[in-house]
Amino acid sequence: LSSGINAEYGDVVRKAEYDWNMVYLARQKNESISTIEWRVKCARPIVSASLSMLHITFNMSVVEWCCLPTSTSDLTYHEEFSDIDLTLLQGCTEFRLIARMKSVLPADNAWQHTQLFRTKLDGNESPFEICLDF
Repeated sequence: LSSGINAEYGDVVRKAEYDWNMVYLARQKNESISTIEWRVKCARPIVSASLSMLHITFNMSVVEWCCLPTSTSDLTYHEEFSDIDLTLLQGCTEFRLIARMKSVLPADNAWQHTQLFRTKLDGNESPFEICLDF
């Protein structure tokens, strides 16, 4: 493919809560830290980018985000997605978006204390958006 999106994940699962009618991505049980990474490859250089990622945390858990061109090896994570400098993507044709989920407090159900893209099972919300201008 000349362009596309690939996702790599370790210890991340899709969780459906039928009693609450919700769905999200979470860490696998017994994992204190899990990471999911999307690699985006474009046919032309990026002029501007806007990204929207929804996450929810409970009980002092944390989701940290990193977004950078694939040519950059400095992985700087931010707890607030809005703190990411998207101008770093200008002119690049490939980038990585990484979410790292972790819990501070141990608990049997801590795996569900970090939730990516929580939305209704039958909903049509867009909790994950990548908009690129070329």
